[in-house]
Amino acid sequence: MILKENLYKILSFDSEERRFDLELVPDYLIYKAHFPELPITPGVCIIQIASELMKEMSYGEIELKTVSNAKFLAVINPLKTANVTYSFKKIVADEQEKTIKISVIVSNNDIVFAKLSLVYRRNDIF
Repeated sequence: MILKENLYKILSFDSEERRFDLELVPDYLIYKAHFPELPITPGVCIIQIASELMKEMSYGEIELKTVSNAKFLAVINPLKTANVTYSFKKIVADEQEKTIKISVIVSNNDIVFAKLSLVYRRNDIF
């Protein structure tokens, strides 16, 4: 399931900083189920957004292999925090392992919502 244009919209992308500014869509169906009175962005969606943004940066068709680390430090309620930033701090391709390892921070100003370390498999780059 593609979340772009449904759960979120890309407001801007800084290719030099590898940073995306996003707007969350609080009317999206998932927030009605998670949870009706207090919408919260599910952790799996936070990870899926990172994967979709990797594709936006021309990393093509990638497959999430491992979630090495996922720290969810604060709740993302789209009614209280409409905009979030995904900052890709590390993107390292490993030819031998045929993987791309990334570190990404999800934040809004001084609030850090999540810190992710993810490993993707992509055969066609090696």
